Amino acid sequence: MTHDRVGKNDFLLTQEFIAQMLGVRQSSVTVATGLLERAGLITYKRGRITVLDRERLEQASCECYNVVRLEYDRLLEKNSRTS
Repeated sequence: MTHDRVGKNDFLLTQEFIAQMLGVRQSSVTVATGLLERAGLITYKRGRITVLDRERLEQASCECYNVVRLEYDRLLEKNSRTS
């Protein structure tokens, strides 16, 4: 979702911050980023995430990603009409 917002393939986001956002241990984020790296979907070095394969990354996410994305888009569209 951060990739959606920043509009570029690399961005700064520490594992500590991701863990805080998700309410999980940092070690869980380390495991998850490692799995995503080994799958060739991202690279992660010193707080810099680079998305290598957006399509496969979306496929690897749960179905809630698309639900949240659509709702976010709907709310932005609604808000822009009322402005």
